[in-house]
Amino acid sequence: MNQQDYLKEEQELSFDERFKLAVEKFRPYILRLWKARWKFVKINAAVLVLTLAYLLFLTKPYFDSSVVILPDFGNNAAGMLGQLSGLASLAGVNVGEAAPTEIYQNLLTSESVLEPVVYAKYNTEEFDHPVNLIEYFELEPDESLPDSLQQRGMFLQLLKKLSESIIKTDVDRMTKILTVTVRMPEAQLSADVANNLVKGLNGYVVNKMKTFASEQRKYLDKRIAQVKDSLNIAENNLKEFRETNRMVMQSPQLMLAQARLTRNVEILNAVYIELMKQYELVKLQEVKDAPVLNIREQAKNPVKKTGPKRAISLILIMFFSGIFVGLYIVFSSEIKQYYGMLKGERKE
Repeated sequence: MNQQDYLKEEQELSFDERFKLAVEKFRPYILRLWKARWKFVKINAAVLVLTLAYLLFLTKPYFDSSVVILPDFGNNAAGMLGQLSGLASLAGVNVGEAAPTEIYQNLLTSESVLEPVVYAKYNTEEFDHPVNLIEYFELEPDESLPDSLQQRGMFLQLLKKLSESIIKTDVDRMTKILTVTVRMPEAQLSADVANNLVKGLNGYVVNKMKTFASEQRKYLDKRIAQVKDSLNIAENNLKEFRETNRMVMQSPQLMLAQARLTRNVEILNAVYIELMKQYELVKLQEVKDAPVLNIREQAKNPVKKTGPKRAISLILIMFFSGIFVGLYIVFSSEIKQYYGMLKGERKE
């Protein structure tokens, strides 16, 4: 009987007959597992004890605190976006075309933003005095680095830890709302770090914008002075020409010369007016100290721990333990036989 005939015959059987046939197929494996049931129980009991010991004594609770940053709205959103893209490039982040909150998401893990967060002093339950994050996590210096670079090495080590496992950011695709979540072993510490993180981002953006405005103002001061001198010269040239040539309308050549002088004055005057407008706008931007970030609310003490979820972890571990131990017991003879064949082939 070929395979197709066997399958056809099996399909024609009733449900009870198919069930009995399946039981007969798996009967040898079930008997193996039943014979070794105490071994199965002992191994899983050992896994249970070790898992409980690990979950109760070795895993530490952690707390999540979040800050929600809303996207910028209004007429100045486009201008703000261009400035933020420039700030991101200064921090070593290439964002391309992105929303402001997406730029914030990239800036949050940059050294410029994280440095004041790392070295800020925090009140913690573990220490009786304020400590920074390097001291809190008790990072060990890298002996391969010279003494002058030890502090820098520990900072980069913590920077990697923060960006990989402590700070999580998420931007909603539809609303562009940015959620910043900080996970720490202490509840209040997680809220303090989250607030300092947003504060550091806000300070970086505000300070850099003020710096840009200051540099623009200095440039405009210099440029306005140059244009003003050129305009005074052009106006004096036009004045002298008109005083010298009273009968301009009677000479086409004089009319052309006067038109050129007048046009030069008008161009320089238009440039001067535009520069003065930009100068006033830059002065307003330079003294503007309102926060850039549109924060919905500050992070608060989460009170309740986020994890670890010990009950769920225990159930999952025991579930997979039961499956793997059962499979090993059932197929142990085949595994040993296959291993023996491989061992024999290697000896040959």
